[in-house]
Amino acid sequence: MIGFDRGGSCPAVFAHCREQGVHWVSYRRAPLAVPAMLPVLTTVTVNGAARRIAWCEETVTIKDYGQARQLTLFEDGRPALRVLADDEEACPAELLGWLKSRWREENFLKYAAGNYGIDKICDYFADIAVNEKVIANPARKKANTAVRQAHKALAGAERDLAVLLADPRISVHDKNTTLIPAAQAAIATARRNLQAAEAARDKIPARAAANDINPDAQVAVLRAGRRGLQMVLRLLAHNAEHWLSGQLNAYLRDEDEYRAITRETIIRGLAGTITWTPATITVTLQPPASPRVRQALALLIDQVNQDRPAMPGDRRPITYQITANPAV
Repeated sequence: MIGFDRGGSCPAVFAHCREQGVHWVSYRRAPLAVPAMLPVLTTVTVNGAARRIAWCEETVTIKDYGQARQLTLFEDGRPALRVLADDEEACPAELLGWLKSRWREENFLKYAAGNYGIDKICDYFADIAVNEKVIANPARKKANTAVRQAHKALAGAERDLAVLLADPRISVHDKNTTLIPAAQAAIATARRNLQAAEAARDKIPARAAANDINPDAQVAVLRAGRRGLQMVLRLLAHNAEHWLSGQLNAYLRDEDEYRAITRETIIRGLAGTITWTPATITVTLQPPASPRVRQALALLIDQVNQDRPAMPGDRRPITYQITANPAV
């Protein structure tokens, strides 16, 4: 399921997700009107704790998309959160309970960017390729200019005829025999020029591929695969830290600082050695300075060593231990 913020979704995106067989969910903008359905109470479990949620569900029609689920979360008897979704099987209470905690996800991404640089580009190397991007056609713009000039010429010829007819200083005989026929001929010529300009313009497409307009058009294409791999690896590292901090906090019991303690004390602050042998791999860590962190880390190491991990493609088990020598 793909989640969208209020400013990042639209019916066209929803339709594309549906075509690709991907479920989606999106927040709705305020103000939140009172729904037609009455709310119901449901108890869900979040992080091991029971939470009562008041919600209601409706079916709404989205322009250019079709029907979708609309879920409304109530707090203190008023609508507090409203989302749209297409997954008919997802539990509405669990979905609203998850989306209500959106700041957890935003903080997760904020710390991932700050500590692991998921928003940084690993390099700026690019491949040069033919530019096939559809752009505005300069020939069409030039043709539009010619049409506007033909319009101005026709309007000028018509104004000249009107001025001629209204001028009392010119005799009627001169007007009828010479001047009016000449002005009418000028108008007819201007009208033919306008029609020719419009016909020529209509044959030119308004937009065309850049390489059709200029055969030498090129574009620098960043290596998306390399950048995608970078993003995956950095998110894996951040997820590993997130998992480690949760496991450590089972023994540390510090809801306010356990992530910072894990990052600064365990991941970045500890020195150690890695011993490779043909049969095993041993990681020896320097003990943390804080007694309570040292005790929590020792308990976590005992937990990890119960089912020793191994690296992909390497069957040697990894054993963790804390050295008694702080100098290591």
